Amino acid sequence: MTALSGDALLQALNKAKDETKSGLCDVFTAKLERLATHIRTNYLTPTESAELLEQEAEAIRNQHYENQN
Repeated sequence: MTALSGDALLQALNKAKDETKSGLCDVFTAKLERLATHIRTNYLTPTESAELLEQEAEAIRNQHYENQN
């Protein structure tokens, strides 16, 4: 294992943080695009669209908590 200096460690952490943010952005924008397509294709009403978004938020939240245990 290679020891990193304080600056190198900070740079590595910042790079990992930036890569994580970029990955999360890709995942969530793809999910939003799929939801938008579903809403348009199925002519969902505003209320149905809001309910769909709430269901997706709950599913993401539940998946997060399941992965923590």
